[in-house]
Amino acid sequence: MMIRKKQEMTNLNPQKEDYLITIFKLMGEGEKVTNKSISTHLNLAPPSVTEMLKKLKKEGLVTDDKENQLTEEGIKVTKKLLSKHRLWEYFLENELGFSWKDIHPIANDLQSVTNDDLLDKLNAYLGYPDYCPHGSIIFINNEETPKDLLKMSEAVPGKSYIIRRIRDDKDLLTYCESMGINIADKIQFIDFDNFDKTAIIRIDSIEKRISPKACGDIYLKEV
Repeated sequence: MMIRKKQEMTNLNPQKEDYLITIFKLMGEGEKVTNKSISTHLNLAPPSVTEMLKKLKKEGLVTDDKENQLTEEGIKVTKKLLSKHRLWEYFLENELGFSWKDIHPIANDLQSVTNDDLLDKLNAYLGYPDYCPHGSIIFINNEETPKDLLKMSEAVPGKSYIIRRIRDDKDLLTYCESMGINIADKIQFIDFDNFDKTAIIRIDSIEKRISPKACGDIYLKEV
């Protein structure tokens, strides 16, 4: 008799998913997780945030204090959720030919209806990829942490890096395409412009100047 793998008991819906992912990202960026920071990121009224936090705390996904950190279970659930999202992004780009600029909202819808069996089959079909098309970690396949990376705005002149991640924002991705910047590009970091901190880099002997605004959302790994 076939024994089915135990499914997660956490009762999620798209709204809860948005909260968990927002808290996870705020924690990863070292920001304080407050009602205000969550409401700002999700563009929601503070009373709505307060009510949802109460529910998430009751379910054991967020710590029952003013810190509003994800619990161990909350981190586990959110990493699986992000893995679902990023696997669908990988599928949409590599199997269906969608542009990396357009896959985020579609993957958002698909993650919410992906159970564990579908997740396992999708992961195996794709060959257990480590990263989504934007370079974000697929946690169920990769133990690397975002702390292994640094922003381009923090790069050291004279050092070489690989572009490992670009924040999933359509305007930013369009800008990077126009500049000829892609995931896995090897760059030599030359310097910052003294006037406005524009980053001056070299890719394949071609010098490029990257906007300071973009530099904060492009992540590098030293080589």
